[in-house]
Amino acid sequence: MKKLSIAFFTFVLMLITTLSIANADGFSNAKGSHQKGIIVKNVQQLNDAIKNKQHHIIVDGTINGGNVPKTYTFADKSWDNLTIEGLKGSNPELVNIQLKVDGELLPANQSINNVVIKNINFYGNINDLQKLNNDQITVGGVGVNYLGVSLRRVNNVIIKNNDFHDIPDDLFSISLSSDKVTVDHNHFWFSNQWLNMNPDPKWNWVGDWHDLASERLPLLIGANKNDSYMATNKLHVTLSNNWFGPNLKGRPLLRGYVHAYNNYFDNSTNPTGENTQGYSQNQYNAMQIGSGSNILSEHNYFYKTNNSQNIGLDNKDDAYKFVTRHNTFRKTTGISAKSNAKNIKIPYKYHLIKSHNLIKTIKKTAGVR
Repeated sequence: MKKLSIAFFTFVLMLITTLSIANADGFSNAKGSHQKGIIVKNVQQLNDAIKNKQHHIIVDGTINGGNVPKTYTFADKSWDNLTIEGLKGSNPELVNIQLKVDGELLPANQSINNVVIKNINFYGNINDLQKLNNDQITVGGVGVNYLGVSLRRVNNVIIKNNDFHDIPDDLFSISLSSDKVTVDHNHFWFSNQWLNMNPDPKWNWVGDWHDLASERLPLLIGANKNDSYMATNKLHVTLSNNWFGPNLKGRPLLRGYVHAYNNYFDNSTNPTGENTQGYSQNQYNAMQIGSGSNILSEHNYFYKTNNSQNIGLDNKDDAYKFVTRHNTFRKTTGISAKSNAKNIKIPYKYHLIKSHNLIKTIKKTAGVR
């Protein structure tokens, strides 16, 4: 009887584990830190928490990094099992602050693992950014390299219920062979103050000077075709239940193995004309399929977007696979790409929202809770 009970218990445990995996909502099953959380309320407390290797940091209220964007870098294996989250109900904000989880200097077969970042409002102070100059606004400078969150060779990550807006590089990036990342229920957007900023200074991101107000890009997956799914067999990313917009210029740019579903691509403000520097305000695309990617796009809602699903490769002959199905396009302009493959396999179960409910649901659930 004892042996039977043990065998039965083992079977039940295996069944529960199997169901848990089967019901996962994305490529990541990250749990983050098991440590007791430490609450931080100002930049000094945040400095101390990171210096003391606290692995569960809880942001209470607004923390401002100062007049110049400040980057916190988590760059070695000691930062495995990390959670950074906002305290519910405290309006948690990180202003002029980037969280950079960066395993690029680790041995080739290693990465930083098991990271959760959730429930935080990331944004830049426009007045501070307008005042940056010289080395700060050219290639390699703190301004042009300022994102909300940057993942570089990180494995098993959940980015959930965050708000990203008004940040001069991409709002968020996943690159350098990062893998198994779920980006769920976030809001990516730019304010009218950013769109219409005056003065509108010119910055140099990649050897070319252009104006800050036109830099309205939400998300990058894969730095180039050499850092793509087909080149690395990495960059498995789930983009689900996110709100992209309003006021986005273009992107997300996707070079990974990306499953994009239940996302609301919102160009409801539909910026037109020229800004104070004479540059076009128009959106150039809503979602960009990049070199070396495998993309399944389904049950997304595109509203007033331009070139809703656009093929934008590093070189015109680069390989990619793209499947689009059951998406909704309302009052869109330009073109939207057709599938060039029959199927992209997804190894987990997931829930699709019916199109007539999607906008209301995503507006209610995306962003800080």
